[in-house]
Amino acid sequence: MSKADVAAERKDQIVRATVDCISKYGYHNFSMQDVARSAGVSKGIIHYYFLNKDELMMSVLDKVAGDIENVLKADMANIDDPFQKIEILVNVCFDVVRSTREYYQVNMDFWTQINQKNEVRAVIASHYAKFRETAANAVRQGLAAGKFRTVDPVQYGSYIIAVIDGLSLQWLFDDKVFDYDGMVKVASRLIIEGLTPEQGT
Repeated sequence: MSKADVAAERKDQIVRATVDCISKYGYHNFSMQDVARSAGVSKGIIHYYFLNKDELMMSVLDKVAGDIENVLKADMANIDDPFQKIEILVNVCFDVVRSTREYYQVNMDFWTQINQKNEVRAVIASHYAKFRETAANAVRQGLAAGKFRTVDPVQYGSYIIAVIDGLSLQWLFDDKVFDYDGMVKVASRLIIEGLTPEQGT
């Protein structure tokens, strides 16, 4: 294994350990020592690969966002029905919010820095662009198959992500505000209804 491969594997090991620590202790309560212990390395090794906690957290954002994208691709890959594809997209995104709640909260912490740190703005914007494009592509496929009513795929993709984000944020601030599973079903139904051609058209 080359030095580059070893470095990439070690960095991935540290990032995964950080995700585990965030899930276990919360973003504001975990320490670099916790990460070192979880990864089975010294704190010095962590600082060799990551200049500071912010740089490590940027890698965490990339890692989790990449994992979400991979799950979406895998779950949607062999689905031909465009309505089912949209439903999977919505459900996977909502499930991710619930199962990686701490990641979402870390993401919110980073949102507060977008006016001070251009790198943070660029990384978060890149993640949103990928999710919007995934949604827009699903809409394009339904349009190409003649299954969806005429909509702008980019606008509708943005709308889908906005619905997921907006409802998720409300739930993260107050998880008693509505029944999460019930709201996911409502959101999925309304998104699909917006793509369903009117009868007779």
